[in-house]
Order: sequence, then C-alpha cells, then structure tokens
Amino acid sequence: MSWLTYYLGLFPGLFLLQRDVTCKEYQKVDMIIKLQDTVMLKCAYPEMGKMIQLSWEKKDGDAKHKIAVYNPKRGEYIFFPYNQSVTFLSSSISGDIKLKATAADKGLYQCSINTFPEGVLLKLIAVIDPAKFPRSRAADSRVQIVPGNIMTLSFGYPNVDSITQLTWQRMAGEEISIIVDITPSQSFIGYDYKRRIRFIQSPDQNISLTIENVTTNDVGVYSCHIDTNNGNWTKTFDVDVEDEQSNLPPTRNHATPKVLTEAQNQPAKADIKMFLIFGAIALGSLVLVISVVTIICVWRSKKRKANNTQFQKDTTERHNQRRANPNSYTNPDVYDRPNSRGMEYQEEAIYANL
Repeated sequence: MSWLTYYLGLFPGLFLLQRDVTCKEYQKVDMIIKLQDTVMLKCAYPEMGKMIQLSWEKKDGDAKHKIAVYNPKRGEYIFFPYNQSVTFLSSSISGDIKLKATAADKGLYQCSINTFPEGVLLKLIAVIDPAKFPRSRAADSRVQIVPGNIMTLSFGYPNVDSITQLTWQRMAGEEISIIVDITPSQSFIGYDYKRRIRFIQSPDQNISLTIENVTTNDVGVYSCHIDTNNGNWTKTFDVDVEDEQSNLPPTRNHATPKVLTEAQNQPAKADIKMFLIFGAIALGSLVLVISVVTIICVWRSKKRKANNTQFQKDTTERHNQRRANPNSYTNPDVYDRPNSRGMEYQEEAIYANL
C-alpha cells in the first residue's frame, strides 16, 4: 500500500472503501503526447539510487520492440531501424530521446531504468493521433509559483455519497502528465511526481494537492476531475511563475519610471560602446607600431652582423697574403712604399738655367 493510500485512509468518506478492499498500485500511462513531426520522449532519470542501465522500448500488445539503451560506462546504443529516426538529447543520463515520427509511430513507449538499490523505475508514454488529443479548457483560477517552494491546489466539491474516480493532471503544450489517478480499488501516481506530492481530502469536501520543490517545468494548466454516482465535476488552475514585478512596492505610474530608466541608461551604453571602439583602435595601433619596430631592429641587427663578417674575412685574407710573399707587388703596402718615396724625391729636385 502506497503512502498516498495512507492519506486516503485518513478520510474514509472519499471512497467509502470496504475493510477488505485495499488500493493497489498499477502501471498506467504517465504521459500523453500528441503525434507531431518531432516528438520528445522524456524519461527524466530522478537520481533515485545509482543508475545501472536505461532502455527505451515500444509496446505493441504483448510484444516489445527495442529502441535504445544507455549505460553509464558503455555509452548509448540505438537499435535498427530506430537508428535512422531516434537520437539521445544532449544530456544522455536523463534518458530523454528525440523521435522523428510518422503515422506509424503512434503507440505506447516505455522507459525503464535499472537502479541500485531502488530497483526498476518505469515510465509509460502514449503517442496518440492529433485528432484524439484533448483540447484545453479555460482555467477557473490562476496560481503563481516560486521555484523551490511548494504549490497547493484546492478543489471544493459538492456533498455526495461516493466518489468513483479522482484524477489530477497537468497539460503543457502538446503533452499531458498524469499526476494522480485513484479509484476505489487502485491508485496511481505519475512517474514525474513520485515523492513530490501530498494529497489530502478534508472533512468539508475539499481536496488539496501539494507539490513540493516546484520548478519552471511545473508550469501549465492543472485540472482536478471527480466522478461520482450523481455526476462529475472538474476544476482547472492556470499555474505560472510568479512575476517579480508583483513584489515591487506600488507606484502611481509604473510606466514613467521604466521609461526614464531606459532613457538614462542609453547614454551610459553609448559611452561604453565608444570606449570599447577607441580601446580597440588604440590596441591595434600599439600592436602595429611594436611589430614595425621589431622588424626594423631585426633587419639592422642582421645587416650589422653581415658587415662584421665581411670585414673579418677581408682582414684575414690580407694578413695571409703578407705572410706568403712580403715583396710581392700584389701586396699593396709593399708596392706603394717605393713609389711614394720616389715621388717625394722628384718634388724636391732643383733646376737652374745658366
């Protein structure tokens, strides 16, 4: 017997259960999705224990067709022929897959997760024909939630003798999630809401559903439906994330401060933009100057080194020639000495006419 049945047992007027009847848990569809070109099948591994392996199958009566499997150590594998139409989403450990669907892909899909020590977790998803997908109805009340807090939805129903079925569900876009489905003999809690809900029926014919640790994924249209021997009743709630502006203190005119703030922010944004532009130009100029100076310095260094090498080479050759033949005319120092001395003697000669 589940803990949800324990709550129901506190208020026997809900189903007028006999003493020898107990609510048994049974597998039912956790989610209903409208068939589209691309269908997202969400398994959402809840991190309850260590995951050993995750697998997807399509159920066709008693037969099961393997679609994909994911193992934390060995990675993912998609079976033929689904390897042409199925891909794991970015976070494979969550188990969510994307299916490029056709009309033949209508049916039941089951995600099973083997965990330790929790055991096997099952989630059943029905992909149905768009014509059979239920239409949403106008909400009776609006509820705002704060992520991380709890959300409580209450439904007061007329005083009746007995309730034959009670259902809570959430509609978001093209999918419907079953939260609670209870009959006098069976109870069902949706896969995504296990260990997150509290369900209580008060003596004054008021049913409340509390969901703990709500997130933005809990946004949608919730409905509570009751079937009785005297008729049925439904109440819907439009649940959305609480607007942060609603927590601000009231002002006479909310639009004026907003416009002034935007106008005041425009010059600051322009200044930042100009600062970034001039900064980029200055940085580019500095890099260009450094590059040119570096190239010139390297070129001059190479040229100076080449000149020193040539000078040393010429000096070495000249010394070698002197050592080989000091009286050779090819030695410019030896050859030039006599000539320069003879020229001095000619310049000093004296001529006289008698």
